[in-house]
Amino acid sequence: MIIGLFIGLCIGVLAAALVYWLLKQRVNQLLSALQNSKRQLQQLENEHEIRLRAATDQLQADYEKQLAEKIEFYQDEQLLQCDLQELEFETRLQVLEAAYSRELDLQNAP
Repeated sequence: MIIGLFIGLCIGVLAAALVYWLLKQRVNQLLSALQNSKRQLQQLENEHEIRLRAATDQLQADYEKQLAEKIEFYQDEQLLQCDLQELEFETRLQVLEAAYSRELDLQNAP
């Protein structure tokens, strides 16, 4: 009976050791999977940040290009308006000079 108890105790210890070893293997596998997941997540975050920066840089470049085009358009428009006002002024001045000349001619004519 003592031998049976001793054999049962040995089997129990071996079973406990086997269960402990199997659980430790499982924990190690899960830790390894967790580390891999963390690495993949970090890699994905880095790739996302790179794509986000590239998109932001592209949007900023597009905005700056559009802004430069608008500035150039409004500068050209302003130059055109100045030219038109100058032409209008010169035309009015010519009309006034012509009218003044006619007025003088009428006053000098007997």
